[in-house]
Amino acid sequence: MSRYSLSDVAGVTAVLKPSPFLLVLNLSAILFLALLPSFSLPAVLTLVQREWGMSSGQAGIVLASFQAGYIAAAVVALPLTDRVDARYVIAGGAVLCCVSHLLFPLLAFDPLSGSAVRALAGAGLGGVYMPGLRLASLVPAMKGRAVGTYVSSYLVGTAFSFAATGMLIAFMPWKAAYLWVSIASSLAFLASYYLIRQPMPEAMTAVPKPRQVPAGEHSGQSRRAGLPSALIIAAYVAHMWELYGLRSWLAPFMVQVVGGGTPGAASKAAALASVSVLLSAFSTIIGGWLSDRIGRITTALAIMLVSGACSLTFGWLPGQSFFWLALVGVIYSLTVVADSPIFSTSITELTPPERLGRMMAWQTFLGYGAATVSPAVFGFVLDAFPGEAGWGWGFVTLGTGALLGPVFLLLMRRLPERERLCGGKG
Repeated sequence: MSRYSLSDVAGVTAVLKPSPFLLVLNLSAILFLALLPSFSLPAVLTLVQREWGMSSGQAGIVLASFQAGYIAAAVVALPLTDRVDARYVIAGGAVLCCVSHLLFPLLAFDPLSGSAVRALAGAGLGGVYMPGLRLASLVPAMKGRAVGTYVSSYLVGTAFSFAATGMLIAFMPWKAAYLWVSIASSLAFLASYYLIRQPMPEAMTAVPKPRQVPAGEHSGQSRRAGLPSALIIAAYVAHMWELYGLRSWLAPFMVQVVGGGTPGAASKAAALASVSVLLSAFSTIIGGWLSDRIGRITTALAIMLVSGACSLTFGWLPGQSFFWLALVGVIYSLTVVADSPIFSTSITELTPPERLGRMMAWQTFLGYGAATVSPAVFGFVLDAFPGEAGWGWGFVTLGTGALLGPVFLLLMRRLPERERLCGGKG
C-alpha cells in the first residue's frame, strides 16, 4: 500500500505550470473555508444574547469586534505585501482565523471574552481577504471578472456560514454547532499549504519591484492619484457601512419576522439569511462583468442608488404584505454587495503597483472602520426604539450612510482621472 507525504505533494505542485485560474481558484477556496464560521455568531445571536444576558447595544459591540480585529491585522498585512510574498501573509491569516473560531465556543462566555476571541478571528480574516484580493486583481486580463469571482467566494462562504450554522442549531446547542462549523473550516490549512507551493504566474508576481523614476515623479503621481483614490475609497466606506450593518443584523431581523427567539426560529432565520447572501454572490460576478463593459463609475452608481433605497424601506416592511418584504429583500440582496469588486478594481487601476499595498491598507482601514461602527450603531438604535420601529430606524441608518456613496462617485466622474478606469470607460 503506497503512502504519500507532504514532500510528494510539493513535488507534484513543483511541476505544475503557473496558472492565474488555479491561483484565483485556490485563493477563493481559502477565503471560503476561513469564512465558514465567521457568520456563525450572527446566525445564533438571539440565543447568545439570551444566554449571556446582553442588550442589543452590547451584542452590536461583540459583532463589531470582528471587524475591529480585521482592521488591526489588515493595515499591517497589506503594506507587508509590498515587501514579501503575499501568499505567506494569506496562509498565516487563514491559520489564525480558523484557530480563533475553534476557540470561540470553548472560551467565550460573556461580551468581553466573546469580543476578544472574535477580534482574533477577524484579524485572521484580515490577513486573508485583502491580500488575496490584491493577487486576484493582478490577473492580466478581465480584472473585474477575476476580482468578481474572488469576491463571490466571500459571499458563498458567508452564505454557507449562515446555512450550516442554522441547520445544526436545529439539532444541537449553539456552541456545538459553532464548533463543528469551525472544524470544517480547518481544511484551509491544506489549501494554504498548496497556495505556498503553487507556482506564481509571472504577470501576478506577489512582490512588485519598485520602478526607477525620475526625481519628482513620485510627488506628481501622488497628487494625480490622491483625490481620485480618496473619492473611490469614500464611496467604498459608504458601501461597507451598509453591507456590514445588514450582514450583522439580517438574521436577528429575520428571527423577528418569522416570530420568536427559539432555536427553531433562529434556524429558519439563518436559512433565509443564507439565501439572501447566496443571491448576492452571483451579483458580484455580474457587477464586475458590467463594469468591464460600461465603466466602473456608472455601474457602481446605479447599484448604490438601488441598494440605498432598499435600506431606507426594508426595516419598515414586516407589517406590510410578505410579497413586498420578499421583493425588496431579493433586490436588496442582489445590490448591496454587487459593487464590491468595482471599488477594489478601481483602486488597482488608480494606484502604481509598488504603492498598491499601502493604498489598499487605507481602503481597508477606512472601509472596515465604517463596518465596525455600523453594527454597533444599529444595536444602539434598537435599544433606543423598542419594538418594530427600532428595526425600521436601524435600517434607515444604513441607507443614510449608503446614499453618500453616489455623491462621491459623481464627484469622481467630473475628474479627468476617470479615464484611467476600465481602459478609459470611467
